[in-house]
Amino acid sequence: MSDPHFQTADDFRSLLADAPAVLTVTDADLEVKFASPAVERVLGYDTDSIVGSDWLDFVHPEDRERVRAALAATASSADTGTEYRFRDAEGDWVWIESFTGDGPERELDYRVFSSRDVSERPRFEAQFNQFVTHTSDVLTVFDRQGTVQYISPSVERVLGYDQSVMQDADLFEYVHPDDLPEAIEEFGRMIEDPSHHATIEHRYRTADGEWIWTESRGKQITTGPLAGQILVTTRDVSERKHHEQELKRQNQRLERFSDAISHDLRNPLDVLDGSLELARETGADEHFDRAERSIDRMYTLIDDLLVLAKRGVDPDDVEPVDLADVARRAWSMVETRDATLELAADAPIEADGGALLELLENLFRNAVEHGGSDVTVTVGTEPWGFYVEDDGDGFTDGTDEVFDPGYSTATDGTGFGLCIVEQIVDSHDWDVIATASESGGARFEFVCRND
Repeated sequence: MSDPHFQTADDFRSLLADAPAVLTVTDADLEVKFASPAVERVLGYDTDSIVGSDWLDFVHPEDRERVRAALAATASSADTGTEYRFRDAEGDWVWIESFTGDGPERELDYRVFSSRDVSERPRFEAQFNQFVTHTSDVLTVFDRQGTVQYISPSVERVLGYDQSVMQDADLFEYVHPDDLPEAIEEFGRMIEDPSHHATIEHRYRTADGEWIWTESRGKQITTGPLAGQILVTTRDVSERKHHEQELKRQNQRLERFSDAISHDLRNPLDVLDGSLELARETGADEHFDRAERSIDRMYTLIDDLLVLAKRGVDPDDVEPVDLADVARRAWSMVETRDATLELAADAPIEADGGALLELLENLFRNAVEHGGSDVTVTVGTEPWGFYVEDDGDGFTDGTDEVFDPGYSTATDGTGFGLCIVEQIVDSHDWDVIATASESGGARFEFVCRND
């Protein structure tokens, strides 16, 4: 029974003319014996002008040997096709892709192949290469064992690694050990569940050996030649993480502030209330004096609490500062009585100068209040950072609670001086250690981390 769609030869010719590809028949030497009518629409030639010509005469000189090997060879290129430049009727070079057959025609010394215009494909590939090179994301294709099958050139700009070095690498080796379990778990879920979209934040080790925060989004590819593999895009989110961590610190400061307001202002308010009541009843000056002292106490507490709530460090304000110079200025701003300042600081400190000044003021005030009016305070530098120590009485109750908000062993202390010191330390991403000096006084060591 004949095909109802092809009632006549004209129907078949119409189909060939409207087809997206040109059907061509050549002999073994690629001389054209037949070209379908689509050749006029696709390449601009009429069938009579191209029949009898050598197909290779229209092929770009740089592509001819490759095309000869693909089209004239006995092996078929039907699976992959062959892309090359072809001169159209207007003399322009267009990209076409040809697919050859692998049927009995090869044994009869003629070739049948179809060709289609793929001029837009190189342009798309060029645009894609531009995208993967300049995008802020690193595009990675993994096999099911986690080995890199492809990684975009942007890896050099984002992570510092050469693209060729990362090819076939195991990127899990570059993930921070603390983040590795979640990364492996999410990768396994993408393999087991093709519908699973993974989004994780983790730290990557850069080519400089530093850890940066990244966000990776991935999913299993389910169609096409990459089906079954895992596609992941990764971007640097270090700045966002910094802002999130700073916001967390600010919230912690505000929480401390609210707790302190509710707790530590209650006592001087109670004293003030009682003093005013007694003053009304007796008119004695001592009650007014006590009320005035309570008011002064509240002002001091509020000033300290506001510093605790607001103090943060902008990374742009961190720079090398002269520790000895800042220490002299801080000493001049504190009522030091007969106390003495000694300096052994011979190296600059990377710090926010204003915050460092405030830190030293609190330490100096604390030393004088707890160590006595004739205490000697020493400020010095070490390879790991700097220290502040005195020759006073030291930590009579140990060091476990010295940084707690409101903790003080002095009768008129607010208990927020060392808490503010710790807040400034945290803002710089330093460590502080409270210990005893060689003379038995208090010593604070500030470890300025470089990582």
